[in-house]
Formats: sequence, C-alpha cells, structure tokens
Amino acid sequence: MDLRHVSGLARPIDLSFPTNRWISALTLAVFVVAWVWRGLAGAGWLAAGGWAALAAIAVFLAWALARELDPDRDLAAFAAAGFMLPGLLLAGPGWIALPDLAALFLVLLVARVLNRTTGVGATVPDALIVLGLGLWLALASTPVYLAAGIAALVIDGLLPPREARRSLLAVAGGTAAVLLFVFTADGSMKPPLHLISLAAALVIAGLFAVAIRGAGRIDSVGDDDGKPLSPLRVRAAQVLALATGLGVVLWNGSAGLIALLPLWAAMTAAGAHRMARE
Repeated sequence: MDLRHVSGLARPIDLSFPTNRWISALTLAVFVVAWVWRGLAGAGWLAAGGWAALAAIAVFLAWALARELDPDRDLAAFAAAGFMLPGLLLAGPGWIALPDLAALFLVLLVARVLNRTTGVGATVPDALIVLGLGLWLALASTPVYLAAGIAALVIDGLLPPREARRSLLAVAGGTAAVLLFVFTADGSMKPPLHLISLAAALVIAGLFAVAIRGAGRIDSVGDDDGKPLSPLRVRAAQVLALATGLGVVLWNGSAGLIALLPLWAAMTAAGAHRMARE
C-alpha cells in the first residue's frame, strides 16, 4: 500500500542522506550513554533502558522539530539536538521529568500540516490523528493542544492552494472534539503562572522571531513533489508552533516549559543560527 494513501504527514528516515545517518547515530549514542548513566546511578537496568529510550527520542524530536520550523537550516537542527543534551542532565535522578513526547509529536504534526514539507497535504486519517491526540492531551494537560490541532487544520484549508472542504471538515471535527472535551474535562483551573518560565519562553520567542523573519525566502522543496515550499506556509507553521509553546507555558507554568523542551531547543537553534549567518 502506498504510504501517501494513508498519511500525507509521514516522513520516513531515509538513511541515504548523510544528515539522517548522523542523527540516527547521535540518537543511538544518546540512548546507550543514558542507559549506562541511569543504570550506574541505581535506577535498575530495565527502568534505565526505558528512560534512556525516552531521552533519545526527545533529542531526536528536537532535531526533527528544527527541521520543520526552519527547513533550510540543517545545521540548526543538529544544534537543537545539542541543546537538548544539557536538558537531559536536568532530567536525571532526583530532578525534573522528561519532556512530553506525545505533545511534541502533536506539534510536529501541526507543523507538517501547515508547511507541507512532505510535498502533499494531510489526509483524513492525519486529521483524525491530530484531533484525537489534541483531545487526549487537552484532557491530560491543557486545551491549548486541542486548539493548536484545530487551528492547524483550519488554516491549512485557507492557505493556498485553498481547499475550503478541508477547513469545513476541520471545523466539524474540531467542534466534536471540543464538545467531548467540555463533557469529559474535570473543570480544574490552571496552576499559578511561573514568571521565570514565562520570561525564558519570551526570550526564546524573541530569538525565534529572527527565524520567522528570515523565512520570507525558502529554498527547500517538498519530499514528494520537489516543488519549493511556500514561505507563507512555513511562517504559519512557525507562528502556530510558537503560539502553542507560549500557550502551554501560560497554562502550565514551568511544567509546560519542560514538557516542550525540545521545541524550545529547536526554536533557540533556529533563531541563533539565523542570527549567526546574517
């Protein structure tokens, strides 16, 4: 079965590209080192292996998110992975939890819905996954994730090439998801805002604004069609990813900042790399 009949968002790792081989090797190295580190720290080798796998995926997602947020900057993606390594030290024994991989995966999908780095649009199964994952995260954490999923699908239908039916389907599906959230949420209020976390997020947002400004011209092409990516769509993905990150920090404070740590690493790397090259 042709993958594109099922998903327009999937981007398999093609090891024929050097950058994909490098990130695969780095991810494996992080897994091995983290496993040994946690095992020697007394976490138990089985539990240490699970933690190491999650840590390695977090590093990989920092790279993948940077590729989506600034497709022209391969080196920025590796810088993002590098920025995540100190973050894993903070997630060591007795410290903070690892980032929320499900939330990061949703942000990755949301970015691909808008920027179409695959060269094709999202399919109906893709939309259902985005809405379903957004609803699940809304119930578990914050409705910001559900709002991001709905916004991505609606905006996708409005941006050229316009497909009004996509927006109508997104609105219908989003309405159903919102109703499910309203009837199943526990009604708890958000925790007090941590101003230090918000300040850190705003500093990164200011840095990432450099990457957003630089996205007026994009040289990268879609995976499947070989056509240049739309700067408008890339910027839409950047802005929505940033808005999602800020919304989560506003809602969940420092826990929200840590949950999306690879996203913040990706935005920091994208902005810093643009500044260094200008």
